[in-house]
Amino acid sequence: MEEEKFRQELQTALSQKQEWYNSECLQEMLSQYRLLHTCVHNLYENFVKKSLIVPDPYRLDKKISSIVVPDSTPFAESDIPNIFGERFSDYETMLDYICTYFRFSTESFTLQNVKKLLDFNKVFEWDDLSMNNAKMNTRALAITVNGAKNGAPSVVQSMINDSVAKSAQASKTIEKMLTELGVFQRELYKGGLRKDLFEHPDFDKAKAAESAEGELSEIKRLYSKVTGKKNFYNDLVNEIIEEDHGPDKERKQAAVLEKLAIKNAAKTAAKKKTGPDTKEMLMQTVLALGATAPTLIQLHTKLTDNFDVLYTRKANFWNKFMALLRKAFNLKEKERICQLPVKDSKTGVERVQKLNVSDFLSDLAKKERIYNGIAAKGNEYQKIESVQEDMILSFVNKQISELQSKFVIINSLDAYFKKEVQNELKAHVKGMQIELSALRNSIINANKKRSDYVSYKEESEQMQKLGISNNA
Repeated sequence: MEEEKFRQELQTALSQKQEWYNSECLQEMLSQYRLLHTCVHNLYENFVKKSLIVPDPYRLDKKISSIVVPDSTPFAESDIPNIFGERFSDYETMLDYICTYFRFSTESFTLQNVKKLLDFNKVFEWDDLSMNNAKMNTRALAITVNGAKNGAPSVVQSMINDSVAKSAQASKTIEKMLTELGVFQRELYKGGLRKDLFEHPDFDKAKAAESAEGELSEIKRLYSKVTGKKNFYNDLVNEIIEEDHGPDKERKQAAVLEKLAIKNAAKTAAKKKTGPDTKEMLMQTVLALGATAPTLIQLHTKLTDNFDVLYTRKANFWNKFMALLRKAFNLKEKERICQLPVKDSKTGVERVQKLNVSDFLSDLAKKERIYNGIAAKGNEYQKIESVQEDMILSFVNKQISELQSKFVIINSLDAYFKKEVQNELKAHVKGMQIELSALRNSIINANKKRSDYVSYKEESEQMQKLGISNNA
C-alpha cells in the first residue's frame, strides 16, 4: 500500500473511530457501569443491614481523584466482615467515582487507565461466584451473598439474585468493551506518533524511509522533544517499524485499517445523515436521573439517623413516664414537624418552611425506588421509554425540579441539625456535604443533557420552518 495513502486512510479511520467511541460506545459503557454500581450498592446496603460486613466509617470521607484497584491479596475467612467489608466498600465507592466523576471520552481512557479498569473488573469474578473459588475476594463475596439470602424473605432473595446476575452481565460487557478499547488506544498511540513525529519539520523523512534502523533512530531522537513526558512503548514503536519496513508490511497495514473499521458503519452513517436520535438523547437524561439513586440512598440513611438524634429526648422522669403511657395505651408518637429555615438561592431571602419529616423521608424513598429501577433499566425505565417524547420531557422536567427542591431542603437540614441538636449529642450528627456535592453534580449533568436535547429540538424545528432539512 502506498505510504502516503496509508497514512491518510489511517488518520481518517482513527478520527472516525474516535468519534464513534465518544458518541456511542463509551456512552453505552457508562450505562453498564451505572447498572453495575446500582446492583453493587444494593448488595452493600443489604450486607450492612444484616451485619455481615463491618462498614468503613470513613468511606464517604475518602477523597478519590483517580482509578484505584482494591486489594486482592488472600486473607482468612474469619476476617471476611472486616477485610472483605472494606474491599467491597472500596469497590462500590470506586464505581460511584467512575459513574459520577470519570469522563467517558477517549482522552480519559489512556492505555494506563484501560489496564487499571480491566484489573478493577477482575477484583470480583461475578460469573463464577462460588464458595470454592480460588480467589479470596470472590469466595468471600459468595459466602456473604449466601449469608444475606439465608432466612431472608423471598423478595430480598430475588433482589440479591437479580443484582448478582446483572452484575455478572454488566461486568462481562464492560470487559469486552475495555479490551476492544485497549486495542484502539494502541492504534491511536501509533497514529499519534505518525502524525506528531513524522510530520514534524525536524523529522528526517528520507532517513526514516531508507531503513527500519533509520526510522527508529528518528523516532527516538524527536520523541521527548515532541511528546514531552508521554510514555514510550517499545512494542508499539516496533509495530510502526514493521508496518513501514517489514517483509509483509502491506498485509500489516491492511490489518490495522481492518481493526479500525466500525462494524456497524451503515447504522452510524444513517445516524450522521439524519442527526442524533432525539428520543435516545432524552433517555440519556432519564438515565442521568437514575444515577442519583445511590446518593439519595446515602442521604436518606444519614437524614434518618440525624432526625433520630434531633428528636432524642432527655431521659428524665417525665419523658420516661410519657413513653410508658404511649406504650400502655398504644398511642402514636407525636408527628415530627420541622420548622426549617430555607434560603432562596436567587434572592437570598430566608423563609421558614414547615416540613413533615415522615412525608419527606417517604417521598425520598419513593424516588430512590424509581431511580434504582431506571438505573437498572427495569420496569420503570421500560415504561418511560414506551411513551411519547413530550411525556418523557415532562417527566424529566418534573424530576429535575423536585431534585433541585430536595437539594435545597437537605442542604438547609445539614445546617439545621448542627445548630438545633443538643450540645451533648452533636458529635452524633452526620455531615452530608459529600453526598450533597455528588447530588449537585448529578443534577447539573442531567440538566445539561436536558438542555442539549431542548436546544437541538428547537434548532431542528426552526430549520424545518425555514425549509432546511437536517439531511443536508
